[in-house]
Amino acid sequence: MPIFARKLGAIISAAFLFASVPISAQRLPTTENGFYMMRTNADDLSEYRSVDSMCIGENHDALIAFQSTGDGTVDFFDLKQGEKVAPAKLKLSEPDAGVSQIRHKLIEPGSDEVVLELHFVNPGALGNPTKIPMATLSHVNVGHMNFTNLDCMMGKHILYAGIDQNHRVTVMTDAEGNLSFLLSSIKEPGVAMNLTDGFWSSGKREEIIFTFIEGSAVTSIKAAPHQRIEYPAWRTANPDGRQYSASPNGFFVADMAKLGSKSNRLPYGLVLHFERLEICRHLAGETSGNPERDKQVAHSWQKAGCDEAKTHHAGYVKQFTDNKPVSEILKTHGFEF
Repeated sequence: MPIFARKLGAIISAAFLFASVPISAQRLPTTENGFYMMRTNADDLSEYRSVDSMCIGENHDALIAFQSTGDGTVDFFDLKQGEKVAPAKLKLSEPDAGVSQIRHKLIEPGSDEVVLELHFVNPGALGNPTKIPMATLSHVNVGHMNFTNLDCMMGKHILYAGIDQNHRVTVMTDAEGNLSFLLSSIKEPGVAMNLTDGFWSSGKREEIIFTFIEGSAVTSIKAAPHQRIEYPAWRTANPDGRQYSASPNGFFVADMAKLGSKSNRLPYGLVLHFERLEICRHLAGETSGNPERDKQVAHSWQKAGCDEAKTHHAGYVKQFTDNKPVSEILKTHGFEF
């Protein structure tokens, strides 16, 4: 975020110099149908915190987030590489509500200068608010800057949205509940991976995993509404190994228990089975003829449960005989190593 981060830094620093503001119950619009998580340290891939809403750049690489404090202020977060995230406290104006938009101003406490103006779409303008996953922050206006308008990713069909230094990732659903995946490059517009007919799963620790299969490659996106997630959060792997992996600086994930379709939900154990097969394929190619190295590989093979995976695979084949999409995946991603 070179332009945005450089120019906004002085304003953020100044915001820390001023005293607290009068107490008010005013808060920013948020959502009960999903979770926003932001990395708390640009260099730590596993430390995240929850926030109320977030602007994931739709046409830029900015990532900014907001957390209402309940005392008439908002904690404002701006992630920069090589830094821990330190919030700036800004005053929150009363909402300026229109027919289809709600505007809030974020104000520097000492000077009463408007630093940011947030534009939210009225959820009712998009349909049934109980079915809309994201907070409807559509764009952010930044005062006194050349780059004044930051468009934010949002929409009633987005179930996951994340951004790292190089890519933007979304998982979307159509009216029938079918899942699609889009990976787009920030630095090279037009470079993308587009997948359809995805599945979702949820684990005991509230993990949500989206899985997409194309040929011999498995693409997965893992997220969780708590501080630690297992990274990398995005990855694509084929029988020859991992092709791509990364962790987001920040992401949104829908509450799939509310919004997910049963028709494309996979048992969590099956998703873990695919991950185990990936590990076992990798280990199978590590045999070197070096006794010490082969001993290490054999230990890892046993620890990963690769022999048991063959038995489990046969059970899944039998379980999903009548589910053609999953059955085809199991045939393509067998246990032959």
